[in-house]
Amino acid sequence: MKIAILILKNVLKSAAFGIEDIFMINNNYCKAKDEQEIKTTFVSLEKSNIFDTKILNFEDVYDVVIIPPKLRDNCYIVDKKIIKWLVFQHSKNAILASACIGSFILAQTKLLDNKKATTHWAYEDKFKKEFPNIKLDVDKILIEQKNIITAGGINAYIDLCLYIVEKFHSNRTATQLANLMIIDRGRVSQKSYKSFSTIFLYDDKEIKNIIEWMKNNLNEQISVSLLAQKVNLTDKTFTRRFKKAINSSPIQYLKNLRVEKAKELLISTEKKLSEITLEIGYFDENSFRKLFKKQTSLNPKEYRKKFKQTL
Repeated sequence: MKIAILILKNVLKSAAFGIEDIFMINNNYCKAKDEQEIKTTFVSLEKSNIFDTKILNFEDVYDVVIIPPKLRDNCYIVDKKIIKWLVFQHSKNAILASACIGSFILAQTKLLDNKKATTHWAYEDKFKKEFPNIKLDVDKILIEQKNIITAGGINAYIDLCLYIVEKFHSNRTATQLANLMIIDRGRVSQKSYKSFSTIFLYDDKEIKNIIEWMKNNLNEQISVSLLAQKVNLTDKTFTRRFKKAINSSPIQYLKNLRVEKAKELLISTEKKLSEITLEIGYFDENSFRKLFKKQTSLNPKEYRKKFKQTL
């Protein structure tokens, strides 16, 4: 079985080598005798100073092509030859797979149109704007649709590798590999890892300033009218500009900020939930508990237990 690891500009080196190492460990210590060895090859458009790469061509065919995570959000723009090569591999029945924003590259092949996919949760809005024909679900860690696999966050390349081992070998082998590497195979959602660091779709200084004010005054009774008054706009005009800037209504974004602050307080303090809800501007603890569970897939107690700082 042959796997190509596609090396692109600004690839996360630890992830690319990590993918190679996971399959090497599987070959040496986990796979059954009757399961085929997984051979990995680094491939690239041009020679690399760091990786021992093979120049991609239209003669070699692989069983799986993996696009590792990349650094920087603007580096998913790649040479058209790479896109053609991915389409070629897929036409020869190769499985195409990506981790993190590698999904942006797979999306350019058009092979994901009208199919489900995932990507890093922080790039949800950007992905939807760039590729409206793809059914994005960032709540999922991993999605497979017709020989195309997308995995969410940066370290989701580990989940991706385990999934491939199970797909081509067995659940037993994948579980043995996960246990050997002390990896939790139970992750299915990105929800509990989400935070709302703002990524602006359009630069708007006044909206940025309003968001900073919101962050510093979460305990206040904040309304659209109050926010609009601060920038001398009507409620309607303010709401339209706010949504254009970050693809969210002011009230929804306020809820997101309050959940984010609650998460921070849950893991960094010993405060009771009743104290936290008041601190972030909620007076109905049960109502906030439901909102928290909806956005993180965990209730506040479960979230604190999972992420609490222990140092």
